[in-house]
Amino acid sequence: MRRLLILATPLVFACPAERPDAQRSPSAGAPETAEPPPEPEATPKLEAKVAQFAPAKLSASVETLPESEREALKLLIEASRLLDPVFDRQAWAGNPALAEALEDEATKLAYFRIMRGPWDRQDHHAPFAIEGDRPPGAGFYPEDLDEAEFKTYVTEHPKQKAALESLFTLVQRDGRSLKAVPYSEAFAEWLEPAAQKLEAAAAATRNDSLARFLKLRAAAFRSDDYYESDKAWMDLDSRVEVTIGPYETYEDKLLGLKASYESFVTVSDPKASSALAKYKALLPAMEQNLPVPHEVKTKRGAESPIRVVDLVFTSGDARKSVQTIAFNLPNDERVRKEKGAKKVLLRNLIQTKFEKILRPIAAKVLVEAHQGELSSEAFFDQVLFHELSHSLGPAFTEVDGEKMEVRLALGASYSPLEECKADVMGAYNVLFMIERGELPKDFRVPFLSSYFAGLFRSVRFGTSEAHGKGAAVQLNRYLDDGAVRVVEGRFAIDHDALTKSNRALLRDILMLQHEGDKTKADALLADKGVLSPPVEAALKRLDGVPVDIRPIYPLAGEG
Repeated sequence: MRRLLILATPLVFACPAERPDAQRSPSAGAPETAEPPPEPEATPKLEAKVAQFAPAKLSASVETLPESEREALKLLIEASRLLDPVFDRQAWAGNPALAEALEDEATKLAYFRIMRGPWDRQDHHAPFAIEGDRPPGAGFYPEDLDEAEFKTYVTEHPKQKAALESLFTLVQRDGRSLKAVPYSEAFAEWLEPAAQKLEAAAAATRNDSLARFLKLRAAAFRSDDYYESDKAWMDLDSRVEVTIGPYETYEDKLLGLKASYESFVTVSDPKASSALAKYKALLPAMEQNLPVPHEVKTKRGAESPIRVVDLVFTSGDARKSVQTIAFNLPNDERVRKEKGAKKVLLRNLIQTKFEKILRPIAAKVLVEAHQGELSSEAFFDQVLFHELSHSLGPAFTEVDGEKMEVRLALGASYSPLEECKADVMGAYNVLFMIERGELPKDFRVPFLSSYFAGLFRSVRFGTSEAHGKGAAVQLNRYLDDGAVRVVEGRFAIDHDALTKSNRALLRDILMLQHEGDKTKADALLADKGVLSPPVEAALKRLDGVPVDIRPIYPLAGEG
């Protein structure tokens, strides 16, 4: 596949600059005042952390869009901004007040905004702007609530189970009891005006599928029922596209139950998307090719559209620390079973990360013989097949005679294991495409070298983050299996051995998900989801290479 470059455009929408909201929502449970920051650490150290995130402008050509779609795009950016104060409170209820307290400490405030809170997401959530550890339940639960108490309470109060375990509720104390507060109530201050902006965008656009989705998503902001709007998003076919709502559960490290709000506002490329459409038709063949017994293989909706888009704005969970380069949504297994899942590749962001991050990393971690094998096409394909692979493999399991989603069975271990699976299966499926002749045979070596180098990009996110922990599992397994070896501090790849090790690791992960065994999942992540000495040594040589980018969106009036 060919990589396409984007063109910047001088068109700028007049939108206010981003600033964490300093006001508290009583219904969201934020404290009246934030704990005073401790004595500031050495400024140079924090400045170096800020510098790890390289500023990068991301834009798209909108010159061919009709005026109606430009107006819709402007309104979608405005709606998306309103999700930032919601996510700040979901990440930790004290964030808004602490942001205000840090106004006079520019460097600390800058890193606070990148991390979306006072804990370093790149360093096991170490505190840098406040004393005390990050609550595992983020802002979704009372900070003194632990997993055992929650599960005991749910067992003793089965009528509250659905509400308390819902993706779209906060859990709060009510005397000696627990209660579920719907997001639509807790965050009404921002969700209602966001819904109105979505309705205004629906009125502005001339695209029927976009208008339908926006009206349904606005209604979902008020009802917390996202099923119909998720299906409408799957049918969305528009140059202007938006992915907006509560989706991922990465922030909830207590139980992995609660979804965070985010938004991706994009401009799509129909021609590039059409060129990749053939792969969605091959999803059933990919499922049948998985290295597991037949009964482990599943069948989900086969629509699975693929979109190549250029990013023009993000907010909420999509704009924290490391920036997402692609996504595979919705997560609702009912929708995935009925209609599949849409894979969205953020082309301008993928290209930016390859040039600014992956290429410099490979120059420092791979032996010289592999340097010429790095490929931007391989990086793009790994991203694509990672997202395709989220739609494959076990979705449901059985625990104590009860059928449930794998997500629920594995709890907080689900996200890192699922990201690991998508990486491993993505590589496995690219190799399968090469075997089928869908990709050229001489692509195998460049792909495997680029895939392996890419794991160092991910593990730099930190092993407290789902993608970073998943990458650590892969690196350790490939080292253990002899698929790679360390030569004078750099890594040499045995491509045949890496192919075999990749297949074996994929089988192990799929069987673990099929069994729904949380104890085994926890043990695997504890054992392999850590930085081994060779990997740690390699990471120390990456000083000067950005960990990630800090996006600047000209079409949203930034920078």
